[in-house]
Amino acid sequence: METKVLTRENIPTDELQTTVDIVYKEVTLQYNEVYYLDYIVNEDTGMINKDILEKHYTKNQMDRNLRALKNAYLVAKGSV
Repeated sequence: METKVLTRENIPTDELQTTVDIVYKEVTLQYNEVYYLDYIVNEDTGMINKDILEKHYTKNQMDRNLRALKNAYLVAKGSV
């Protein structure tokens, strides 16, 4: 099931996933990160550059990413 997310211009876009591999305290963690693409914003001026897209996260996606990271850490440590 594909989830739709609204961009800042209220245009529906697909939720994307990518596999993230990181090393934390000498333990390799691998989990799926969810995000959507939207225009890049200059944080100093507030100007939106409509030529470049970057990753953005909704609150729900951030919660899911943190749970996935925590679960990956527990699996890697052998606690699950």
